[in-house]
Formats: sequence, C-alpha cells, structure tokens
Amino acid sequence: MDVIAYIFLLAVSGLLIGALARLLLIGPDPMSILETMLAGIGGSLIAGLIAYYVFDRNTGPGLLISVICTMGIVYAVRKYRQRTATERPFGERPIGFGSSNVHTQVHFFPGCLVFSLLASIILTVLLNLIVRAF
Repeated sequence: MDVIAYIFLLAVSGLLIGALARLLLIGPDPMSILETMLAGIGGSLIAGLIAYYVFDRNTGPGLLISVICTMGIVYAVRKYRQRTATERPFGERPIGFGSSNVHTQVHFFPGCLVFSLLASIILTVLLNLIVRAF
C-alpha cells in the first residue's frame, strides 16, 4: 500500500509542479494533463540530480529548482512542437504505411516516439528508485 501512495503522491506533485511551470512560462502550451504531470516528474528528477551532484545535498531538490527544470522541459516541448508544425505544410499527412483505406493505414509521428522514449526512461528510473527503497 505504501508503494501505491508513493506513486499517487509522485503523480500529484508532478502535476502541481508541471502546472506551476506552465503558469510561469508565458505563452500557449497545448499539453494534456498527463504530459504536464510527466514534465513535472521529469523536472523534479533532473532537479534532484542537480541538487545531489552540484550542491551535494541528499535531501530533496526544493521547489524552485524543480520548477526551473520543469520550465526548461515545457519550453523544449513547445519549441519542438512549433518547429514540427511549421515544417509540414497544411494538409500534408505524416509518413504512413498500409493501403489507402483509412482503417488499416498506420501513421508515424516522430513526436510520439520521442515522448514514449522519454516516458519509458523516466518510468524505468522511478521503478528502480522504488525497488531500491525497499
């Protein structure tokens, strides 16, 4: 039961830190709640590594460093989405596999690949930390 509570608190803190970072970063951020949560968790993880290796602290990184790192992640996601939106002309479809039938055609979105790779790395590190805690 402690692991479930830890994962729930991790998700809530990631959501709060991600929302705070999106609020402080001026401009539109078309991100879902899950993306905001993962950005907050990733920013907190990076902030924890910075606090451990640079400041030689074994405690948490603190709210300020976490929000700054999360703002960096949100800014990078925003710039990546702006770049990919301007590269593809309006109406052009992504690379696809399959026939012309809409139901059997598979599209390749590079942003989804990058997002799933980052999410798998973050989840692997988090599960590793959970296993080491016990």
